Amino acid sequence: MASSTHAVRLLKEDLVKELSHCNNGVDGGEGAGRTEKIMDIVQRLDQIDMSLSILTDTLIGATVSKLKKHDDVDVVAASKKLVKKWKCLAEQQSASSSAASSTGSSEGASASKAVGQLKRMASAGSYELNNNGEDEWKGLPQLRFNICKKLHDIFLLSSADLSKELNASAVQQLCLARAGEVESAINTWSNGNKSSYTEKVRDLVFNLKKNTDIREQVIFGQVTPDELPRMSAEQLQTEEKAKEVAETVNKLRDSRRLDWERANEKKINEMCGIRGEMLKASLFTCGRCKSIKTTSTQKQTRSADEPMTVFVLCLNCGNRWKC
Repeated sequence: MASSTHAVRLLKEDLVKELSHCNNGVDGGEGAGRTEKIMDIVQRLDQIDMSLSILTDTLIGATVSKLKKHDDVDVVAASKKLVKKWKCLAEQQSASSSAASSTGSSEGASASKAVGQLKRMASAGSYELNNNGEDEWKGLPQLRFNICKKLHDIFLLSSADLSKELNASAVQQLCLARAGEVESAINTWSNGNKSSYTEKVRDLVFNLKKNTDIREQVIFGQVTPDELPRMSAEQLQTEEKAKEVAETVNKLRDSRRLDWERANEKKINEMCGIRGEMLKASLFTCGRCKSIKTTSTQKQTRSADEPMTVFVLCLNCGNRWKC
């Protein structure tokens, strides 16, 4: 069992590495080679004697599910087939674990009462929760207890989507555990300062509600509870908000360019309705043919305290004059 878990972890690391290269567009012309590597990893995962405990410990299902968005049709088909196989396996083992648990509870009712209202199965695949897991945080001050409940409710927002790919009981168990871990990390970060604690809680609650990606990363442990309070506002914001901020920054940077008018001349002309022949128009009109297609230059022909002389050339009839 330990060797299988270790093998799955290694394959998961390789798969995450390949996915990061694909997402960042870093293939160096090796797109076909990377696809073959991903297919090889999926096939090796399919050959491993998987169990519910391995799926729960490694969370390999969430990583393989990301392959459904891959460009290669074969990779998508293989990943869907593998995830479906694991989901059936998890449901079967969860059902058998629940049946065994109910039999054991009838034989030893006194032992089950000592465990309390929160019962976690040894397989981590099935559990019973009463009072939404509130017994998990008994003994905490009322403020911290309420924060744990609020964080738990927020993490449960992702349970419906994640349960489509993973065992529903395992997902809910992770949400319960992460709520207590994040609250504890915030309390440690604030170092007993109530003002800092409440401010950080308010900030994280807002961002975890809005940002589905960061919420799921915390649930899966890709972002640890200790890292979460130390993350900047830029790291916590959603992808849409990050793009919006980047566009604003780029517009502000462009507006400060000395050659902004020249670089955006075409856009300015379109906004002002200047098209066709009007693009060649100038400030001067030829007195001979009345054309506005003229070009001009300026020269200092008189003393320095006198204005410059403008020499104009008509591009239509060749007439020249100065003004």
